Amino acid sequence: MEEELSSSSNSRSGARKKKIVVVNGVELKLKYCRTCKIFRPPRSCHCVVCDNCVEKFDHHCPWIGQCIALRNYRFYLTFIISALSFFFYVLYFSCWRIHQKVVKNGSNLFGLVRICPETLALVLFTVAAIMFLTGLAIFHLYLISTNQTAYENFRQRFVGSKSPYDKGVCGNIKEVLFVGMPPSKVDFRAEATSRSWHPTAAATHEV
Repeated sequence: MEEELSSSSNSRSGARKKKIVVVNGVELKLKYCRTCKIFRPPRSCHCVVCDNCVEKFDHHCPWIGQCIALRNYRFYLTFIISALSFFFYVLYFSCWRIHQKVVKNGSNLFGLVRICPETLALVLFTVAAIMFLTGLAIFHLYLISTNQTAYENFRQRFVGSKSPYDKGVCGNIKEVLFVGMPPSKVDFRAEATSRSWHPTAAATHEV
């Protein structure tokens, strides 16, 4: 539960407003983003690659070219599980083909390198991919069970103190995987205004 506690401003000094919200009894200070000109919601971060603030930012994934965050985290987990299942499938049939070659030709390991080098290379690649994806899946299962994002874990945001977002293992799993998806804060069907595309509008952004 989030509640705005206080806000203040100093127009003479030009200081930005400061806001503090209370999340489950813990006070959190909201950071002001000078690029997006907004107070970042709790757990948000400005992605330097996408150049916008992202709600419940987990990380920017270079493999799919976008941020993993609140509204697509479940799809990212599905992607990891699907990829892991695919590589297990490939590994199984690659090993089956190698077994067939061994039975048919009576080859040893060095003979297999000559007979089916592409299959051996595929097995090595698949094993490496499975090891990487398994570690990634285990890491995200840990994050889900503790209701953390990868960004919060790397920055060690709540080391030595209880996270205000931790609701217990069952509560965390329910919130991350089964709570209804919130709507986007950007209406992509809204009518564009002159300010949204005018080149001088971008020049007003602070650097």
